[in-house]
Amino acid sequence: MSNWKVIKTKIEVFDHPNADKLQLAKVGTYQVVVQRGLYEGGEEVVFAPEKSMLTGKLEEEYKPYLSGPDKNRVSSIRLRNELSCGIIIPPDLIEAQTGRTIDSLPYEEDLSVILGISKYVPKIPKEMEELATPIDHDTLSSQHEVEQFGVYSSNFIENERVVLSEKLHGTQLTFYAQIKKSGIANDWLSTKNYNSQGLCLIESDDSFYWKALRAANVREIIVNEFAPADDSEIVVQIFSEAFPYFGFTYNQTSPTLRIFKVVIDGESIPYDKVPDSIKEFWVPILYDGPYDDILNIKKLVKGMEQVSGKETNIKEGGVLIPYIERRAKDGTRLVVKILNPKYKETGEEFN
Repeated sequence: MSNWKVIKTKIEVFDHPNADKLQLAKVGTYQVVVQRGLYEGGEEVVFAPEKSMLTGKLEEEYKPYLSGPDKNRVSSIRLRNELSCGIIIPPDLIEAQTGRTIDSLPYEEDLSVILGISKYVPKIPKEMEELATPIDHDTLSSQHEVEQFGVYSSNFIENERVVLSEKLHGTQLTFYAQIKKSGIANDWLSTKNYNSQGLCLIESDDSFYWKALRAANVREIIVNEFAPADDSEIVVQIFSEAFPYFGFTYNQTSPTLRIFKVVIDGESIPYDKVPDSIKEFWVPILYDGPYDDILNIKKLVKGMEQVSGKETNIKEGGVLIPYIERRAKDGTRLVVKILNPKYKETGEEFN
């Protein structure tokens, strides 16, 4: 999901595909479902995204709609089959919470401290806790963020080639390696939460993440496939989902992973350019074709998972990208998720 911050920014509004009395709104890079006519495009609003922990007047006002053990956390909800991923805070409630008017708040700056809001960070299960250390390489801070399809659908181009892959319910594992002709010079393994802090996990035989990486022979594969023939050096980044995780086993009893993105020296490799040895551990591809077949694309995110071939768990949904990676109009990487209508986000997802 998008980078978390509480902001005052301009809202964009779109038609809701399934409801006449509702609209979709885009605030920052988030999707929100709003009452039709309540907001005008270009209007300034204050928005707190999902995973916001509320206090004071805000917590009191929204208490019936909040989640978590203390009922103080904003979670995404589905309204007429579209996700709403945060709350727009009315001006009178802002004033009650802070004593300040919406006009006095800075534009496009993080307002979380002013509003008494903090970010919820999922607790990593004890069996997954590892010792961490800083990543000692300036370029290894790339994140893989996935946005909502509804408010980014207009950024896709008719007939452009797109790829839809299955979105797995796992924990994001990112592996970086500096590779020379002689093999791996340095490597780092991180998770989404650690990676965002510039941290990696110290290698351990007991580590869930290192076990998953080794199960897929990632080190050996990338050396065999990408080691340069000359004296140069390349940086390979492997983005993947590790599982089994929080009840989503995909018929696995020991840690493993499925890869969904390979980056070489900062450039993503299109799926059909990925070596076959890596494709053996790739997430299932649900669709590869023109974007104009969007009705079929939405059908393909439904049903049961295709990872195990045994339909062990419900399919979380799909991730849709242009075949050639590019950015949306707002500068965000155009990577969007379309959730299975029968899948319920738990709030514990690390990805």
